[in-house]
Amino acid sequence: MSTVLIEDGTPLTVVLRGDTTARLFGAPFLLVGGYLGYQLAGGVLDLLTGRAPVAEMFVGTLLLAIVTAAFLVPAWLLIFSRARIEIDRTARTVTYVRDLRIYQRRQQHALSEFDRIDVDLLSVSPNRRSNSRAYQVELAGSRPGTIPVGVFDDGEQALMFGHRLGAMIGLPAADLRFIERDDP
Repeated sequence: MSTVLIEDGTPLTVVLRGDTTARLFGAPFLLVGGYLGYQLAGGVLDLLTGRAPVAEMFVGTLLLAIVTAAFLVPAWLLIFSRARIEIDRTARTVTYVRDLRIYQRRQQHALSEFDRIDVDLLSVSPNRRSNSRAYQVELAGSRPGTIPVGVFDDGEQALMFGHRLGAMIGLPAADLRFIERDDP
């Protein structure tokens, strides 16, 4: 995942994007979903024009619509989904935006809800033998839950990003990368 910090005066924008591999992983889903969508459109057209009996085609067409959605929804999320965090230093607000290109979901929080920036090892897999590591930078505080503001492959780069962002918004960065935790 790539993390880009855009400093344009008072507002800060952190853009989180999936890497090219993740986007390419969505392409086969999009191809299969597109083919199934084409077949679905033909079936619906047959139903609407009366070339196919409704009693025989209705259940199959409904099932085809569900299977088409099962391929197109993950394809859309993998290929087109973006996230960004908008930090307004003057208004002291943090807005998390999930951009799906056709819909944007916005969550706004006061910057005072956060008291630190955590830099931690991102655990996404139970496979401990894997040598690939990812590090997450997130706004954390007393409220339950955090807001991710960066994902990096290099721990030092993540820590530098956390310190840089912390200096810009007045929060300390906490290095949690090497702290042992008990697994549940």
